[in-house]
Amino acid sequence: MRSLLITAALISLTTVSGISTAEKYPTETIRIVVPFPPGGTTDIVARAMSVQLTAKYKTPVMVENRAGASGIIGSEVVARAKPDGYTLLMAGSPHSINNSLRKKMPYDPITSFAPVALIGTVPMVLVVPQSLPVDDFKSFIKYAQGNPEALKCGVVPGAANQLATELFRSLSKVPMLTVPYKGDAPMFIDLLGNQINCVIGISTQVLGHISDGRLKALAVTSDKRLNNLPNVPTLQELGMVGYEAGSWNGIFAPAGTPTDRIKVLSEALIDATKAPVVIESFGRLGFQIRAESPDKLAQFLDKEITKWKKVIDDANIKPE
Repeated sequence: MRSLLITAALISLTTVSGISTAEKYPTETIRIVVPFPPGGTTDIVARAMSVQLTAKYKTPVMVENRAGASGIIGSEVVARAKPDGYTLLMAGSPHSINNSLRKKMPYDPITSFAPVALIGTVPMVLVVPQSLPVDDFKSFIKYAQGNPEALKCGVVPGAANQLATELFRSLSKVPMLTVPYKGDAPMFIDLLGNQINCVIGISTQVLGHISDGRLKALAVTSDKRLNNLPNVPTLQELGMVGYEAGSWNGIFAPAGTPTDRIKVLSEALIDATKAPVVIESFGRLGFQIRAESPDKLAQFLDKEITKWKKVIDDANIKPE
């Protein structure tokens, strides 16, 4: 079923919706909608791309934050926008999760959008406070098994962090209590304050705390080690076959956006990721650049939706 939706979404790229595609593009301000508050990874990535595109096009490319409902509010704005290439969505991992967590959605994550470019992925890191008496993943597992009610892991319902934690619990069989939070900020405040004692958080949020010695990194969730944490093994290395989780960022346009404009945008975004300043700044964040085409983004999204729907179903998380 999803493969049919992908085909429909890709076909929609050829729909011109009455817009003349012979004219020069872009000639107006481009708006990149970020469906989350300022300051997060998605916002940082969007602003980096906007700077590069503005310089290339000599036309303003602005970032607009429309936060709320795990990214649904801002995403709906783009889904309903005129498909002319001037309104874009910088999507994050909730774009592949929300459809499985909500009974009703105002758009479809595949058919309501035209994929433009996959910018990159953000691995996650299993971290614990310095006060927890463990030094590595092996001692963490031993501690959890010997203290079955002691492990309290923070999660943000509906976020990649929650599903990564559920997948970890399913594969590791580690006894743990998940503690829900409304956002990352209060969760990390409690982690640093020892109110909870583990979090699987995206690298952009934890690297600073690891480097200043406030958190200990036990494992990373990507299929290869992070350059920022070369001595921290992956969960796959530690025996959790098939475990891979993280956040990601990709650009989408409204369904029906002309193919030639999608091509212009995709090529410009991929070029933008090659800029030395972007490579350096993203590297410091632990953001892994992918820079892939519309069809690759469509395939990536389909795999993410399928993977996380299974995790949600297996964890018996009920749609709201």
